Order: sequence, then structure tokens, then C-alpha cells
Amino acid sequence: MDTNGKQLERLVALIEKLYLPEGFEITTNEKVYDDGVQIAEFDIEIRGRLGTTEVRWLIECRDRPTEGPAPSSWIEQLVGRRGRFGFNKVTAVSTTGFAKGASDFAKREGIETRQVKALTSEDFADWLVMRSIIQVEQSGRLEHATFVIDENESPERQEAFRATISAKGTSEEILRWIETNKTYRAASAFEAAISEKPEAYDDVVPGQPKPLTLTVSYPDDRAHFVVDTSTGPVRVRQIIFRGALTITRKEIPLSGTVEYAHAASGESISQSASFEFEALNAKHFV
Repeated sequence: MDTNGKQLERLVALIEKLYLPEGFEITTNEKVYDDGVQIAEFDIEIRGRLGTTEVRWLIECRDRPTEGPAPSSWIEQLVGRRGRFGFNKVTAVSTTGFAKGASDFAKREGIETRQVKALTSEDFADWLVMRSIIQVEQSGRLEHATFVIDENESPERQEAFRATISAKGTSEEILRWIETNKTYRAASAFEAAISEKPEAYDDVVPGQPKPLTLTVSYPDDRAHFVVDTSTGPVRVRQIIFRGALTITRKEIPLSGTVEYAHAASGESISQSASFEFEALNAKHFV
């Protein structure tokens, strides 16, 4: 897993969330402050009500493969954290197991121990059929945009509009949305228009770009684009987009299989398979 332990925390939080009864909530990486100074950060905190009692459960995760089994000193820290912050239950999760002294100490102090360990794909053969998933990505490429303004605009304003477009070009943030005053490129307006017409991809063949001409009107007086010119903002009534739509399919192989189990008994809690894919320039795991 990743060296900062965040992937381990996400995995454990996800599994626990699946098992939680209704009314319980789970938070991750919650920071605790005292007089404006951070004094603690909880990996995973679970809160809920059982009968007439409020329950607070802390789960701390440790993913340090180069340091060997979790030591007793970590358990001592968790015992202190339980007392200081008033948790009813504390669980320690390690990817490297626990040293003998740490296990004994945890049992004596009532700190539950759990382990996440890697498995081979063969260990999952009886229930995990697929060894890869298909990631489908839809994308649009803008090739040309024509801005249509009101024909009743004065010749002076029409000329100022043409001069602004000619000087800046449609690749710059030339469009201003009057509702928010944010500026956008024509390509961004194209992406927004396509997102509202998912049916446009219905007949796109993967790997074969589909030419597209899309005319979008902006009739709402309170929500439309303008182009700021030397004579003031000129309203854009329509944009005629010309471009292409593409669908790509990518096979994502199985990236890992792990088991989440009680460290003391070895009893399995959950087995998980993950697939690593990229979206919006970031890596994700499912």
C-alpha cells in the first residue's frame, strides 16, 4: 500500500461503513484542536447511538512495511488516546502484524487488533471471476466555435465584438457567464454543452471520432455568456460548436487483493480486490 497509509485508511473506512448500522456516521482524518493548536488527528472515527448510549469508536491504521510488526509503544499511545479523548472502543489496524509484546499488551488493555494482509489472486478464485475491468472514457474535442450575437446590435458594437474575438481568439477565456462573472474558454462551454447531451455519444464507435455540430442557445436573460469589448459587454445568443466526440476503452488489470482480519484469531472480516484507474489526472482505486 502507499507509504503514508492513506490507502489503508480508505480501505478500512470503506469496509467498516458497509457493516455499520443505520444512524452511525464515519469520519476520516479528523483534526482536533486546543486553543487553535492541533493536538491530534484521528484516522477513522465512528459515532452512533446504541440504545441510550452514545458510542465513539476510534480506528488507527499503521502501514510501515520497512519497520516490521507494530510495537508495544504504538499500543501505549492508543491506550492514552482512548483515555484522553473518551473513546468507548479503540482498534489498531496494521499491515505488518503485531509484535508479541504488543499483542499481549493490547489484549490486556482492551485494544482490539486487526491486520490487513496481501493475498494472491488464487485466494480469490472461488468468488472473484474477473481479473480486469474496462474503463470507458468519453471526450469531446472542439475544433471551431462561432459566436452569434443579436443582429440588432449597433454597427459599432458589432465591430467591437469582432475586433475582440479577432484579437483574443476563442482559445482564451473570452466568455463571461453573467450569473457568476466567471470567464471561460469556448472549449469549456463546449464541454458543458456536451455534458447535458449524453445521448450524443450513443452512436460513437470506440476509437473512431464522430464529427459533431452542436448549436446551443442561451435565451435566459439571467444566465448567458457575454464578451467584454471596448464598447461594453456584448451578449452571446448562440454558440455553434464544431468538433468531434471520442470514446476510448482501456483494460484495467487487478492491482491488488487483500484480507482484513482479526489479528488475534485470524478470523476474516472481509476480502477485497482493487483496480487502479485514472480519472481527472488522479489515481483512484475501486
